[in-house]
Formats: sequence, C-alpha cells, structure tokens
Amino acid sequence: MDAVTAKAVAKKAGCSTQPVFWYYGNMDALKREVFDKGLALFGERLRTARSDCKSPYLGVGLNYIEFAAEEKEIFRMLFMSDFGGTDRVRAEPEKDYVLSVIELTDGVSGTAAEDIYREMWLFSHGIAAMTVTGTARFSDEEMRRMLSRVYRGLLKSEI
Repeated sequence: MDAVTAKAVAKKAGCSTQPVFWYYGNMDALKREVFDKGLALFGERLRTARSDCKSPYLGVGLNYIEFAAEEKEIFRMLFMSDFGGTDRVRAEPEKDYVLSVIELTDGVSGTAAEDIYREMWLFSHGIAAMTVTGTARFSDEEMRRMLSRVYRGLLKSEI
C-alpha cells in the first residue's frame, strides 16, 4: 500500500496527478479501491475449484496459501497490514463461502463449523505468512498433510 501514491498512479496512467485526484477525490479513496480490488481477487482465487484435491475444503486452504505465495504484496496488504484498522479475523473474508464448503464436505454447520473455520484460517494464515516472509518453506505434500491433520483433529473435537 505504501507504493500507491498519486505520482505512481499518474505515471502508470500516463497523466499528471490532477486526474487522479479528480477521479478519486483523495488518496484514502484510491487506496480503499486498491484494497477492495485486492480483496475481490483474493475471493476469486480462494473459490477456484481444484481437481488435485479430494476434499474441496483442502483446496480452499491450499488456494489461500498459494495466493499468498503468488501475490505477496496483495496478501501483505490484505492480511499483514493495519490498513483501514480492520480486525481481519473478525472481518472474516469469504466466511460464508468457506462455511458452505465445510458443511458440504463434512456436514458440519452452525457454531461447530464457525469454530473450525476460524481455527483453520489462523493455522493456514500462519503457513501463508511464513511463506510470504520467507521464514519457512513447505512442499506441496507437507502443506497438504499439515492442513489435513489439523482439519481432521478439529472435526474430531467437534463431534
């Protein structure tokens, strides 16, 4: 988000900064639109169906981590910054979609599904954040195994 300046946008658009401010009014509005576009891209990627996963829910977790690895700056803006002062855990992006996948995949709904959602999101976020910062590297197989084990454990705790 620090790279989003009137000068940078104007240079990319091939104009002066005046049209940028005319269109957006102020930098906060421009940055809000950048954030919203990033969130929409995240939602599209999270919902991408995967043929390489037996479980649709595993696919959601892998999509989250892969989005972080492939779109590092957008991921940082969305989930590793305090832009807008939003509590990301409580904002729960894509919560309804993920809850529907949990219910469809394992028949868990209500409070139990919400608990699983929140705890799996925090676990997946840890892997994603470590991937973005380069503090850990996991193979595809390791990620699949870790996500599956934690998910199965959470399912058992809810039964």
